Amino acid sequence: MILKKVYIISLFSLLLCLLVSCNQPKKEKIFDVKAKETVESFSLSNTLYLLAPDFNSKDCEAFGECDCCTSNYLFLDNENFIAVDYCLEVDTYYSGKYKITDGKVQLKYNTTIVQKEYNWENETDTINDHPKYFYKTEKCKTFETVWTKLDCKGKIYFKNIDQQTQYATIDKTQNTEGFLIKLKEEEIWKKLNIK
Repeated sequence: MILKKVYIISLFSLLLCLLVSCNQPKKEKIFDVKAKETVESFSLSNTLYLLAPDFNSKDCEAFGECDCCTSNYLFLDNENFIAVDYCLEVDTYYSGKYKITDGKVQLKYNTTIVQKEYNWENETDTINDHPKYFYKTEKCKTFETVWTKLDCKGKIYFKNIDQQTQYATIDKTQNTEGFLIKLKEEEIWKKLNIK
């Protein structure tokens, strides 16, 4: 008799679990990508990429909706790049060399970095005698990262899994020329010792 009650309760619990799980709303997954590595030759010269922690497979675009989680990579030619990590208070600029081999992009960063720090005193400055930003040039250890080339609906994108997974796609919010002009106007170009 007790065995029969345990069996009925177990059966009822199982049916209840199945009923609840079947009635859960289906959510559209936009981050799940069946990516395939591609090793055909390609060029990054004169392109601007956005590196971010999230990827929308519907539009084949990287994105990030948090502070300190997106970066831009400007590939100047076939070997040099400039990168900027964005944060609310401090943006950090890097330069370096890259090379493409077997569908991968190896990025080697130089030792000079530039930090663009927001001047909070500027917000209370009524006579405009404080600069909006402070720029600091520092030395750091050189380091490397590797991007793997992938394909999403015929569009090239990259995946980096060095410390955390990040995706790089062409930046559609700004163009290469405008980005380069801004770097030169702020003298980031000079501070990074780019020839």
